[in-house]
Amino acid sequence: MPGGNSLFSKTPLRYCPGQWPPYFRYAHGITVESIDGRAFKDFSVMGAGNSTLGYRDPDVDWAVKDAIDMGNVSTLNPPEEIELAEVMLKLNPKMDMVRFGRSGNDACQIALRIAREHSGGQEFAICGYHGWEVGHPPQLDPNCTPFEYGDIEGALEAINPQTGAIIMEVVRQKPVDTPFLKAVRRYADDYQIPLIFDEVASGFRCNIVGYHQLVDVYPDIVCYGKALGNGYAISAVVGKQEFMEKAKNTFISSMFWSERIGYAAGLATIEKMRKVNAQQHMMEAGAAAKRIWRGAAKGAGLEVEISGLDPLATWAFKGDDDRRMLTTFTQEMLKRGYLAAGQFYPSTCHKTQDIMEYSDHVFEVFADIASGKAVLEGEPARAGFKRLA
Repeated sequence: MPGGNSLFSKTPLRYCPGQWPPYFRYAHGITVESIDGRAFKDFSVMGAGNSTLGYRDPDVDWAVKDAIDMGNVSTLNPPEEIELAEVMLKLNPKMDMVRFGRSGNDACQIALRIAREHSGGQEFAICGYHGWEVGHPPQLDPNCTPFEYGDIEGALEAINPQTGAIIMEVVRQKPVDTPFLKAVRRYADDYQIPLIFDEVASGFRCNIVGYHQLVDVYPDIVCYGKALGNGYAISAVVGKQEFMEKAKNTFISSMFWSERIGYAAGLATIEKMRKVNAQQHMMEAGAAAKRIWRGAAKGAGLEVEISGLDPLATWAFKGDDDRRMLTTFTQEMLKRGYLAAGQFYPSTCHKTQDIMEYSDHVFEVFADIASGKAVLEGEPARAGFKRLA
């Protein structure tokens, strides 16, 4: 396989080449067992951000098994599609209609197709990462113009009367900028351009649906994914009727968007999130991790840069040797039984005791890096792609 595996976010080259385990045999809660029998606690991205209830949540898995027993696909559609649509509209009271996909990329492409059908323009402006088809700098869709999060002047340059759609992340690694979001909303209204908020990553993290509701800035269409199915493939596009009805004028379809498992998983995941107050738990766990990184760096005399929402926490060492140092951190944490790098996307299965034990190891590793006791035993991790938000 080119690159060694099929998902960029899971290549060992991004974490610790030659040492990060590429494949797993078993996963439960926050424990992942690699195919060579080693067990690790996952303090990294929890399945690329899709397992907010932990791996193999019993309630979600039960719902999926029940869906399989009832028959996953047929010539007709499963009723769970309507049930999940109703739930999504109750969570998004300013919206009227829903379409579903199976990935975040699906959701963004569906939303862009609908928005451009509404506006009649094929050019679009982006701020953030919106799936592999849109791409990332410098490999971007030729029809799109990027602008940086928080850069109002840059946004105004990217948005013009010929722009067919605007798609942007509400928040990601940079601090939320409500005036900026309101300015983009205003530009979209002035030029009558459909505004899409990509909440594939931020959705269901800090509240039970979209972060845009917390800042009181509403798009015309919003995309959800990742956390919606707790590891099962499901994504959603929710929007106002005047925009969403344009889906009937263009062709948007894929066979496995109609399978039952994703809808069943989505319904069960939302119900379980409510039951266990998942968002509060993830915010507290992520905030605790930020305090650990900050405290460990101070104790070791190192400098770190910490960013992102608490449930999407990221950090990095400062300095010319930052990537080598971060790879050394990952290497040393692997020796201690942890999948850990520069990101931590907590789940409800990250309990207080787990975080306390993680803290002890982080303090030790930071001190070892600062003293020179811990040195990189291979190649540094490769850099990820540039984000605009």
